[in-house]
Amino acid sequence: MKDKRIHRRSFLHGAMATGAIASGSAVLGSPFIASPARARAKHRLIFGHTFGTATKQYMITGLSLFKSLAEKYAEGDLLIDIHEAGSLGGQTVLPQKVLTGSIQGCQLSTGNFVNYSEVYNILDFPYLFHSNESFEDTIQTDGFAKSEFINVPASKGFQVIPGMWANAGFRVLGISRKVNRTVRTPDDLGGLKVRTNGTRVEDVLFKLTSANPVSIAWGEAYQAMQQGAADALSVGLGPLTATKIHETLSSATLYELNFNCHITVVSKRWFEKLPAKVQEAILRAGRESYEFQRREQLKANQAMLTLWKKSGIEVVTLTADEKKAWVAAVGHNRSEYDGLKDAFGRSAFDKIVQLQG
Repeated sequence: MKDKRIHRRSFLHGAMATGAIASGSAVLGSPFIASPARARAKHRLIFGHTFGTATKQYMITGLSLFKSLAEKYAEGDLLIDIHEAGSLGGQTVLPQKVLTGSIQGCQLSTGNFVNYSEVYNILDFPYLFHSNESFEDTIQTDGFAKSEFINVPASKGFQVIPGMWANAGFRVLGISRKVNRTVRTPDDLGGLKVRTNGTRVEDVLFKLTSANPVSIAWGEAYQAMQQGAADALSVGLGPLTATKIHETLSSATLYELNFNCHITVVSKRWFEKLPAKVQEAILRAGRESYEFQRREQLKANQAMLTLWKKSGIEVVTLTADEKKAWVAAVGHNRSEYDGLKDAFGRSAFDKIVQLQG
């Protein structure tokens, strides 16, 4: 939303983009490479995202498979140029380029997409989803496809591509080596300076605890954790590992609060002008890429947890009673969130609850 969100969600302009930037434009299917397929294609999708070579083992986007499948199903009528590592701009810039028509699509965090569709703030409410599987199943339901999560972006000019969610899983609560504390319940946060991600939901969340929320740009998070300006932060495994912030941690609590998820959108105006065959090729490729992304991200998350444990980080899994303490202290049923639910869309919030049964 603000500068802190630009840093937080566009981290690949820094350390994470090292490998891709070194190669120049860091483009898959570069528009500067002539080929028979390029010359034959009637329609072109220029696509930007911020993950790069240095992050591929941590953040599974599914974009390479999506490109391959969409071009295959379009039978030569579609060419997708994927520009990675923020080479076309950060996550707050890419959606604007989609709207102006300078590119046709992009992938960005749901946290950054709230600038264009506030309803996505709802996905940040603590303990709204029962599990990672519940979250991923819910966003694939017909009910979700017909909800404000799709209709509101459409009214703003975005076509959401089903299946292309790039969910990195639950955020974890990382505690710095300087304080060397294990956090199991909200009471254990007493006095800790917790770096917040800038969302309105998280601002309320940590004010419900005994922690001291601090606003620190994502690009400054490593140094802040290392030097003590922040004692803790709540971020996904992938970003923490790719930026090496995990090196500053003494412990990490798997408190299953909310998700580090990304959304894939294309220009609705561009999409609606495509032949039906090409439209279906894009939608089918998105749906079929989803299982791959889910499976591979799960493997990546397990590998990262193993890496963290080997590096000396204490990984804390909550007991049932400890999780209940978190739900009671900061869960989405707290009255302190009522104003936000009304602001973001009470009907959309109720829809998420209803879709989970």
